[in-house]
Amino acid sequence: MRKTALLSACLLALSVLGFAQSARPIPQAPTITYLEGTVTVDGAEAAIGDPVPLGAVVVTAGSSVAEIAFNRRNAVRLAENTTFVFNPANMQTGSELRQGALTLVLKSLVATATGDSFLVRTPSAVAGVRGTSFFLKVESPTSTYVCACNGDVHVLGVDGSSLRDLAASHHKAVRIEGTGGTPQVTDSTLLYHSDADLQNVATDVGVTIDWSQIDR
Repeated sequence: MRKTALLSACLLALSVLGFAQSARPIPQAPTITYLEGTVTVDGAEAAIGDPVPLGAVVVTAGSSVAEIAFNRRNAVRLAENTTFVFNPANMQTGSELRQGALTLVLKSLVATATGDSFLVRTPSAVAGVRGTSFFLKVESPTSTYVCACNGDVHVLGVDGSSLRDLAASHHKAVRIEGTGGTPQVTDSTLLYHSDADLQNVATDVGVTIDWSQIDR
């Protein structure tokens, strides 16, 4: 009887230890937490665990993916052929998506006086985020696709003019076209990404997306 109890206790301890070893630690400082293929940070080849300094240029090659996690509940996943300037601390210029696509789950942000807590600029638009899960793709130098997947995204022109507020519990997307004057904003269907894509990124920072309500 004692041997059986001792064996059960040992198995339980090994199970707990195995879970602890397999769980991915979620960093406070910006860090590469996932990587496939060829990824560079400021021109140097990156590896999992590498820090990502503010203002760093992160580039993914073809068939390559990278994920940056920070402040424990925020993650940005870069699709292949993406060039991204990571600068979440600068609310004047924000981060910059020069080409490619991002999937973002941002659950631990500090709102500014404008209400926006994370800015991403593209060649044709700016997405101001207020704590949300969203997707962003540069379709061309004059066209940007933005989806508020679960939350609130403020879409602006490159000159800072307000274009559209997107709020959705389950995907609301627009396309912003044109870089001069007033860009054209048109509603769009769900493109380039899925619920599973968002939840995969969310899981990496210990978050479960509640698709039944708008995350603000």
